[in-house]
Amino acid sequence: MKKYQIGLNDKKIIKDQSLLRHEEIKNRILVLPELEAFIPPLLPEEYNQLEANIKKEGCREALLIWETTEAVAQGTDSDAPAYVLIDGHNRYAICNTHQIDFKIHLVQFPTKEAVYFFMIENQLGRRNLTPEQASYLRGLRYRTERQAKGKYDRSGHKGQNDLYATEELENHKGQFDPYASEEGQLDHKGQNVPYEKGTTSGRLAERFNVSEKTIKRDAEFSQGIDKLTPELKKDVLSGKVKISKGDIQQLASLPVESLPTLDAVSQALAKPAVEEKTEIKDDPEVLMNQLRKKLSQLTRLSEPNDELLNSIIRIARQLKSKK
Repeated sequence: MKKYQIGLNDKKIIKDQSLLRHEEIKNRILVLPELEAFIPPLLPEEYNQLEANIKKEGCREALLIWETTEAVAQGTDSDAPAYVLIDGHNRYAICNTHQIDFKIHLVQFPTKEAVYFFMIENQLGRRNLTPEQASYLRGLRYRTERQAKGKYDRSGHKGQNDLYATEELENHKGQFDPYASEEGQLDHKGQNVPYEKGTTSGRLAERFNVSEKTIKRDAEFSQGIDKLTPELKKDVLSGKVKISKGDIQQLASLPVESLPTLDAVSQALAKPAVEEKTEIKDDPEVLMNQLRKKLSQLTRLSEPNDELLNSIIRIARQLKSKK
């Protein structure tokens, strides 16, 4: 069995894999940014090594293509076919840059959520993920399943075949991919029944061998990461840029989007919460905790923030009046 067939059951493998059809499809491959975001970025030296291997040996592993419609892939009204890249993004970019031919393999998934599940599970089975990447992917898996389960529950079809199941999916191993699983496959315990009894966080905690609290913290972390611009997100997940996990988790609850720099993150964290616009409680202990929090935020800023400074002064005055 070829490597690209590992983990894809007969229901998902498209039977018509003719060469002429593939040549036509290769000119119509669609890269969706929302799916590409699931792929942890390679370090420059890793990308260069992959590029050198492909230039020397050709692209030996087939790219995985999801055959669907524009309506499903992009939310349009068109039923025209769409061919979406779901595995092999780095190889695809290298082959396009150097005009190197590549093979494709067509697969089917019933929904975009099912593709999310496959891609996240696939990435989590790979080696050399940074702790930030692993946390982000686990959190994303939790959020995606919760969202998909909500849609499924509202459809009124409980007990029928699960559209979101990903049966026995294993790692689609790429050419000299530094993130490829040593085993070439994933442990998909419970994969056939993602909505079985028990909490989503509990089942994912067991699957990924972490605590249930870790899964929930991962969800907050992934939400916070998604508040960053793609470039900053890439740098944080690769470990190139350091932001504390606690700060990222705080971003999850803030009404901000597309933060481009560390200073922008610090400014967002320093802004008083909406509820702080009301009178701060008079309890001295509460005031002290508020003051510590504000002073901690102040130390993270490269320049003073008037709004934060005024908040610190206001709390300090209230605290002084209690003596």
